Amino acid sequence: MELTLGPILFDWKREEVLGFYERVAEMPVDRVYLGEVVCVKRGLRPEDLSAIGSRLRDAGKEVVLSSLAVVSNEEELDLVRAIARLPFPVEANDMSLFNMVQGKEVVAGPHITTYNVPSIDYLRGLGVKRVVFPVELSRDSMAYNIQHTGIEAEVFAHGKVPLAFSWRCYTSRAYGLKKSNCRYDCRRFPDGMVVKSVDGEPLFTVNGTSILSALTYTLVEFVEDLKEIGVKALRVSPQASGTEEIVHIFRERIEGRLGPEEGLERIRKTAEMGLCNGWYLGREGKGYYSPTGLLQREEQGR
Repeated sequence: MELTLGPILFDWKREEVLGFYERVAEMPVDRVYLGEVVCVKRGLRPEDLSAIGSRLRDAGKEVVLSSLAVVSNEEELDLVRAIARLPFPVEANDMSLFNMVQGKEVVAGPHITTYNVPSIDYLRGLGVKRVVFPVELSRDSMAYNIQHTGIEAEVFAHGKVPLAFSWRCYTSRAYGLKKSNCRYDCRRFPDGMVVKSVDGEPLFTVNGTSILSALTYTLVEFVEDLKEIGVKALRVSPQASGTEEIVHIFRERIEGRLGPEEGLERIRKTAEMGLCNGWYLGREGKGYYSPTGLLQREEQGR
């Protein structure tokens, strides 16, 4: 089973991003996704992505360039076109990319709605060999899709869950601005702006034009189950601090050097707002369920 590192979803300073990828070169990940998924106004320039990608490839990593999840104007199309021209495989998070690539490996990203067998078969007809399943897809749906298509499957296994994207910028609106007069306020929140209920419960994370979960989604206890249903790769989504530790935990879990409970205990220390995994089990997204607890409840039900 492979371990991959997803694209940075938040707006970090340029020097922070460059320093992060210098460390990534030494991390035990097999594949690295680079690029801007959320907003055309931020992220590295295409020439920076090319240089970073080349260094990571020299370090033995597979490199894939990720595209925007929402493409709604010419500026955003220009960024997608620039990504498509670089000499790396690409991750499509919007169908527009498929019109720009020929003879190049294309991964269907988690924001392409590959919920079922017909959608996967359609993408396979376009040459897609790997699908990153949508974050809300349950374990049983993943297993069914893998069994009936044979697709190479990657799963979002750790990080704040991307829930929605918009043309409008939520962060700018929080400061009384519009997207057109952005002041890059996203950079004040390297892991996003957490929104809480009136009772103080963490609800969502505001991140520019996107909304994510406040809690950190993790499948660290389900690595064996993911292997069993045929998942090819697990994705870790970068966060401002602790990414190296998270990567090492998942690598040890994949290699069987760390048990589920020990892995969860270490992962908890990296998640400031708490953990969730309910969607994997077809339950409410903000819930957390351990394999041990589920087995106990099933036995009691019998």
